[in-house]
Amino acid sequence: MSTVTEIGTASAVDPAVEVAPVRRRRGRRIVLAVVALVVLLAIAAGVAGAALYAWDAGYEGRVLPGVSVGGVDLSGMDHDAAAAAVAARFPYDEGRVVVRTPDGDVAIPFAEVGRRPEVDAVVDAALGQGRAGSVIERAVGELRLALDGSTVPDAAVALDEAALTARIDAAVAALHRYPTSATITMGPKGIVITRARTGREADAALAVEQAVSALRDQATSGDVTIPVSTTTTRPRVEDAAVFDARSQAVRMAKTIRIATKSKTWKIKAAEVRSWLRFAPAAGGTFTVELDESQIPANLKKAAKAVKKPAKSAEYLVSRAGKVVGVVASSVGRKIDRKATVAAIVAELEARAAGGAPSPVRVQTTALAPKLATSEAAKKAPVMSLLGSWQTWFPISERNYFGANIWVPAQLINGTVLKPGQSFDWWDRIWPVTPARGFGPGGFISSDHTEPTGALGGGMCSSSTTLFNAAMRAGLDMNARSNHKYYISRYPLGLDATVSITGGGRQTMSFRNDTKGIIFIRGIRTRSGGVGWVRYEIWGIPDGRTVSISKPSVSNVSQATTRTVYVDDLPKGAKEQVEYPSDGMTVSVSRVVRDAKGRVLHRNAWTSRYVLWNGIIHVGR
Repeated sequence: MSTVTEIGTASAVDPAVEVAPVRRRRGRRIVLAVVALVVLLAIAAGVAGAALYAWDAGYEGRVLPGVSVGGVDLSGMDHDAAAAAVAARFPYDEGRVVVRTPDGDVAIPFAEVGRRPEVDAVVDAALGQGRAGSVIERAVGELRLALDGSTVPDAAVALDEAALTARIDAAVAALHRYPTSATITMGPKGIVITRARTGREADAALAVEQAVSALRDQATSGDVTIPVSTTTTRPRVEDAAVFDARSQAVRMAKTIRIATKSKTWKIKAAEVRSWLRFAPAAGGTFTVELDESQIPANLKKAAKAVKKPAKSAEYLVSRAGKVVGVVASSVGRKIDRKATVAAIVAELEARAAGGAPSPVRVQTTALAPKLATSEAAKKAPVMSLLGSWQTWFPISERNYFGANIWVPAQLINGTVLKPGQSFDWWDRIWPVTPARGFGPGGFISSDHTEPTGALGGGMCSSSTTLFNAAMRAGLDMNARSNHKYYISRYPLGLDATVSITGGGRQTMSFRNDTKGIIFIRGIRTRSGGVGWVRYEIWGIPDGRTVSISKPSVSNVSQATTRTVYVDDLPKGAKEQVEYPSDGMTVSVSRVVRDAKGRVLHRNAWTSRYVLWNGIIHVGR
């Protein structure tokens, strides 16, 4: 028995010599032949059971002679020694799986995924060789094993596939990147864009399959490279989509001009931009949405400018209370907000499509009068405005705070002149008394102006205004005189002063030389410290036309202003008591023609204004 162990041991410790296996086998066969002979003889002698027992006892817990794995002789080795020999012969845990990715290699050592030889199964199989069957069968088997030897199949590969899969999944998962869509929003200061980013995907299952296949292969050793390729995933919204939306919004968000025939208003680009929003649409695109509800607030100025109240027909009532005529009604208008908003929306849509900006016409709707001309005309003929004029004046003590100008207008308002009938200023407003509303006002004396020296003073603003209305109506003008000096609030050369003094009566008069009645309206208005008086001449047009020349000015004398120190003002206080007016001669002519062009009236009014120097009082 000791001789077999040593051989087996020698063969195990010196595998490098090429002739060693042959010599071992030859020597072992000789020994085994002797042993076999002894055994046979012992059997033949009836002592086979004892000999077998002695043989088995010598290899208790060890591999019988002749058993090898992968070229490694395990004869005589116990379990641990055999296991170490098998593990050394099959170094399955030496090496790495190298997952090669676009971002770099990820190395997974074999040992970390449980790759190793199945040592226990191989050693158990080696220990079981030659130990099966009856005594005779075992004897024959062990004899044959000793003579011919036996090779146990190579160790299988043990592998923790779950650990390998987890490691590869983690390596591949690191490659995954979700695509990021481009975005576009409208911020307080303008359009904000974020760019798109492509995503990336990789197939972990294929890499796991390749790695498992390679590591299950017993021939695999060293590094095993598993290439992992990626595929690009596109975002739902590409950069081009948001750039298109931005270009569309930029075209839209320009200043809008809304206009009537005579006036234009601007809606600034920043305001237009605040109406726009971006919304995702099908196919990974964006649309520009318009918040139409914000548009009407930008139409206030235009609405105010185009607003024109409807004017109902108006009856012209004489001072006796009789309806003598009708002033025609007029249709009003107001902005049509809905239609104007629609026009603005259409303009923005045209811009979005690539059209150049163009003005948007303000849309209006008509306002019907409450009393139409046709209805009013059932009571009286419709009259037209033949002539009118209005004059402004400062409301002050010089005109009894406007009363001396407005009271005549009230007294004259409603005057009706029949064909051929004349109008005389004093006949119409007389008597001038405080009871009728008149008060002290200014008049021009020989060398100065008295601010409150005459009852009814200042009414010349009213007489001048009526003269100009009648003159422009083409009526037959009679009495008229100019002021001593020119007052700049009046038409040059066309003022008409009136007065009653001890020296006589100076009036303003005209005649209705038309074939129909005429109606005179006197109107008073004020705005703060400024008053207005207006006269209108209404009648049935007969086709006459009026042409008035420009004033012809001659003999001009330049006025000056001097300072006079007085005691009735606080020291240093100033008060202008006279206003300068140049001396001059002014001529104005008028020609009135009938419908056929024939001259009805030809007038030439010459006004000689004296030089009137200004005076400023200063307190001493």
